[in-house]
Amino acid sequence: MTTLMVQTDRVLHNLHTFQKAVGRAAVIPVLSGNAYGAGDTQMAKLLFAEGIRLVAVSRLEEAVRVKNAIAGLDVLLLTPYSTEAAAEEIVRHDIVATVGSYDSAVVLSGIAGKAGKKVRIHFKFDTGNGRFGFLLEEVSKAVQAAKYLDNLVLTGVYAHISGSECKKEKQVRRQYETLKEMLTALRREGISYGVVHAAGTLPALLYPWLRLDAVRCGSALMGRLSGVKDRWGFKKVGRLCSEVCDVRWVPAGYHVGYGRTYRTKRPTKIALVPAGLADGLTAENARTLLTGRGFFSALRAAIRRVSRQKRLTCDVKGRPARILGYVDYESTMVDVTKVECAPGDIVSFDTVPSSVDGSVRRSYV
Repeated sequence: MTTLMVQTDRVLHNLHTFQKAVGRAAVIPVLSGNAYGAGDTQMAKLLFAEGIRLVAVSRLEEAVRVKNAIAGLDVLLLTPYSTEAAAEEIVRHDIVATVGSYDSAVVLSGIAGKAGKKVRIHFKFDTGNGRFGFLLEEVSKAVQAAKYLDNLVLTGVYAHISGSECKKEKQVRRQYETLKEMLTALRREGISYGVVHAAGTLPALLYPWLRLDAVRCGSALMGRLSGVKDRWGFKKVGRLCSEVCDVRWVPAGYHVGYGRTYRTKRPTKIALVPAGLADGLTAENARTLLTGRGFFSALRAAIRRVSRQKRLTCDVKGRPARILGYVDYESTMVDVTKVECAPGDIVSFDTVPSSVDGSVRRSYV
């Protein structure tokens, strides 16, 4: 069975590396997108055992799933929801809600009142990157929500400064100054707003002045930083494991795989592995095949890429082996001429967990 192996020692190494890098700021792990492909409930349990008591997710169904899986863990829902049905779920499961408009605050407070409960919230402020939330000119509405909607308990305020913007320090500073203005407006009205967080993974690592009370940590847990060289020592997490399903010898001049992308130069022993693009291997090629460009035109483009790139390898029984030709949608062929192997032997591939299909089993090791 094809399985995504998540190395717990590497996850914890990455958590501790991030915590050390950001100093006194509290760390809020972000488990959006099924914890970047690693499995949100399993990841939440691992982090809870390490003393983490607040995680964040992006979707309501994620929040409900994680909240139900771990008693005593608080879950911050980063996306504002404004329907009564969503508000009922938030109140029922004691989720920490994001409020980014006065109208959504009214809906949430009303539902909480009907249930005889109070709901904890974080205000989301849009400081200039267009990621939704109260604008600077709307701070008075946030003040009204905090003052007069009695069923809401304000426990935090945050903004979203993403990794894609973090190299533009002037832009980051501008957003930070806007956030400070908004916080000043709340203090002027005597509103206690709790924990403040603005930085995601890369901004938190790059700008000490942006760490505030807390920072959010997402991709760093998987040991993957986008757009910057890793100088902190994170370790990549995730190996896609399958098994050899068949082995055979082929003659010299034999064409391997779709598009005749590889031709053997000598008699070669080939192992067939039932894992491919559909499972998350070579994610860039997988995306190309699914963009509507047409199968064969996409395949020709993929062939050209394969001809230019370094030899792709995997591990067979712990030994490196070359992947031959183009990775198929559902299978991969591997050169095992120098590897003693048989059907049933384990094969593992380096992969990005977020590219691995959700139907693939996750195993924490």
